[in-house]
Amino acid sequence: MNLLRLTVFAGLLSAHLALVFPNQASAAVTEQTSVVNKSRPKICLVLSGGGARGFAHIGVLKQLEAMRIPIDCVTGTSMGAVIGGLYASGMSASEIEKRIVKLQLNDIAVDRVERTIVPHSLREEDKQYPLGATMGLSSNGVRLPTGAVQATQFLELLHNWTAHLKNDVDFDDLPIPFRTVATNLETGKTVIFNKGPLHLAIRASMAAPGMFAPVEIDGQLLTDGGLVKNLPVDIAKQMGADVIIAVNIGTPLLPRGQLSSLINVSQQMVNILTEQNVEQQKALLTSDDTLIEPNLGDISFVDFARQVQASDIGRKAAIALEAKLRPYSVSQQEYAAHLKHDPDAELPPIKIGFVDIASNGIVPEKEVRRQVDIRIGSSYSAEEINQKLAKLNISREYDGITHELVQREGEYGIKINAHGRNWGPHFLRFGLALSSGFEGAGGFRLQVGHRRPWLNESGLEWRNDVEFGNTLGLRSELRQPISNDRSQLIAPYIDLSNNTRNIYNDETRIAEYDFKRGRIGFDFVGDIGERGSLGEYRFGIEAKTYKVRPKLGLLQVKAEDGSTSITSLPKVDLKQGGFKANFTIDQLSDIAFPRYGYALGGELFIGTNSGGDRYQEVSMNGTWAKSWDSHSVNLKFASAGLYLPNKDVLGVGPTLGGFQQLSAYQPDQFAGNFMLYGSATYLYRALKFDLAGQSLFMGSSLEFGNVWDASSQMSFGKTRKSLSLFAGFNSFLGPMHVGFAVAPNGVKNLFFQVGRQ
Repeated sequence: MNLLRLTVFAGLLSAHLALVFPNQASAAVTEQTSVVNKSRPKICLVLSGGGARGFAHIGVLKQLEAMRIPIDCVTGTSMGAVIGGLYASGMSASEIEKRIVKLQLNDIAVDRVERTIVPHSLREEDKQYPLGATMGLSSNGVRLPTGAVQATQFLELLHNWTAHLKNDVDFDDLPIPFRTVATNLETGKTVIFNKGPLHLAIRASMAAPGMFAPVEIDGQLLTDGGLVKNLPVDIAKQMGADVIIAVNIGTPLLPRGQLSSLINVSQQMVNILTEQNVEQQKALLTSDDTLIEPNLGDISFVDFARQVQASDIGRKAAIALEAKLRPYSVSQQEYAAHLKHDPDAELPPIKIGFVDIASNGIVPEKEVRRQVDIRIGSSYSAEEINQKLAKLNISREYDGITHELVQREGEYGIKINAHGRNWGPHFLRFGLALSSGFEGAGGFRLQVGHRRPWLNESGLEWRNDVEFGNTLGLRSELRQPISNDRSQLIAPYIDLSNNTRNIYNDETRIAEYDFKRGRIGFDFVGDIGERGSLGEYRFGIEAKTYKVRPKLGLLQVKAEDGSTSITSLPKVDLKQGGFKANFTIDQLSDIAFPRYGYALGGELFIGTNSGGDRYQEVSMNGTWAKSWDSHSVNLKFASAGLYLPNKDVLGVGPTLGGFQQLSAYQPDQFAGNFMLYGSATYLYRALKFDLAGQSLFMGSSLEFGNVWDASSQMSFGKTRKSLSLFAGFNSFLGPMHVGFAVAPNGVKNLFFQVGRQ
């Protein structure tokens, strides 16, 4: 009815326009416009789902606009709901395309954010546990998230782009009446949206099973509408369409040769179900209707970076059917009148009167309210609120946190929907480290990280990190916030490890030691930057114990008379205690293959050992990365000093050797009290995997460094050199490198490395 009132207004301006008056309009005008209704059919656009292939819809819309074909209603499913819903909200096809081209859709589609804005504690977790998925653990057993991606960024984007509409808008009052569909995940029945928040309706329709998490609306758990109506022709007919222009861009079935993996077979099953309901809907089309099926070739469901190409294919497909579409074109004057719409669906300026919190997770309501920080009486801006919520989504404390505008007793307010990670409360992550060298030396470590957040109202968290393999280790820490914004906390911890270290004399392995270390301490921890986006600092007290025992090897002792004797290797017991301080700043784009950014770190320990001697340890490290197109340069440096009266303690001080620590040599081949290291690495990005956000790199590193027993021996001129050539990429197991390294005097090493060393 709102569109009809606008067309009446246009009719008053021009007697040449044929318009439809509301019921209360004069009989003369009603009689005049009834002729026009009979002369121009009601045209409805039907847009199918198909993931990234759906960008072809934009091209079709651009051509329909160029031909001045008025669209009187729109129905769409999944990606068809995205494009169709935005078009129905008042955007032109060109505006939709312009906005989309500016986006990094591969990142938005999988909720990927710049590493540099992630809180430091999460960056450290991602570094330690690269196997990706987090597993939930409760009394009911092991659970996983309901979708690989929560799609919070996509929902935020849709909300921002449709924020001019009322939250309870009737879809018939949109500039173009609109319908979309979703599937009830419990009953399998079709759910048709005809009112409510437009962005939520679109998000529910595009919840592709297994990829995007389902959405709960009005008590219904909803998933992708393509499972029941991927091409909703019948809904367009229910809306009174005389003529239907249907665009089908569904993913074609895979040939038998590609059905060799679980993922492809699962996708084929979904495609079969989808194609069956598409064929049923296509059968409803008549000779007056037009079916457009762009040939999108190898553009897949997830090729979000090929939106321009898909749009162009869609436009050309519409051009190919121009002869059939041309009869529906109207004059410029009539088309201009058609584009006008009633502003009743739009939101007036609003002052926020209240803020309600709906939380189903373990984060307390008062903490959600503090984090959101919306002032009563401030002007409502969906985009500003969503920017705040985006920072909370990055924290990974929620499966998603969204907002909606609601009315209560004639007053507008905000309702925050905080969807907690209810598949916990315990969460597990995993890491894997594998290495192998030219001489058969290798290593294996499996890492398991346990997190139990929000043990109390103030945010106490229990963190455990366990290692198995060549190294056995356990670190357990409690983190108790002591500031209102949780930027400062206290952290008591215990850290135990046991591993084997080889002792070398130049290039020859002469002994093997069992190395046990225990630490217990109490730290004060603080964020550097907002929410720890820059890094973290710590200071506190720590007590350490070392127990070093020989496992293989004997010591040959030469007496003054020239005779020799064989005796056992020395063993060491050492206890220390003192003050510790460290900091880490990390702004690298990637921990393994940084293309830009920097990182700095340092640590200082001052204390005494069990004999009452003063003990000092200091270290510094840094990394700088810069890129030009596909070429990158990384510069690294590290230094360490150990001031300990007993110079014969093996393995307590810094070591060098192994992957990216003089790669031509064996792990921990050089040990001492003082260390210098530096490297320059060139990376060439040979391949880029857009959706995964990863690349295949070819690279070369020039490294130099050495370890000395005394600070007076330190010299850049007395460093060892290593040159390596390698290939690497971030696999699902973590960073993977394979390469070859050489050093002077015929030293060489063929290395294979997965995960961190």
